[in-house]
Amino acid sequence: MVKEKIIEIIQRLLITDADLNFLSTLKKTELETLAACIRDRVDGTQE
Repeated sequence: MVKEKIIEIIQRLLITDADLNFLSTLKKTELETLAACIRDRVDGTQE
């Protein structure tokens, strides 16, 4: 998965229109980790 797609996923998970392009400075693996952490947190709080 390319960095841009991962950033889009993060934007959807956070439900934001904020410019998160600064995340493109992170490595792909770091973005994947961030997306996974956000997803776990969101999934864990929705009941």
